[in-house]
Amino acid sequence: MAATIPLSVAEASQQWNVPKRTIQHAIATGGLKAHKMPRRTGAYLIAERDLNKWIAKRVTKASA
Repeated sequence: MAATIPLSVAEASQQWNVPKRTIQHAIATGGLKAHKMPRRTGAYLIAERDLNKWIAKRVTKASA
């Protein structure tokens, strides 16, 4: 199984048409797993499988 390249918050936002702030909030509150890169800027990288799980939960919640 090939590893996928993690997505930045901006890439995830664009791919799923979700505001960047929504993704950042989900990371900050623990709803979406992400790995913080070192240094002051500390960008977050999100594994595609974790992003897909989070999106699936949002869709399930919205349709309930």
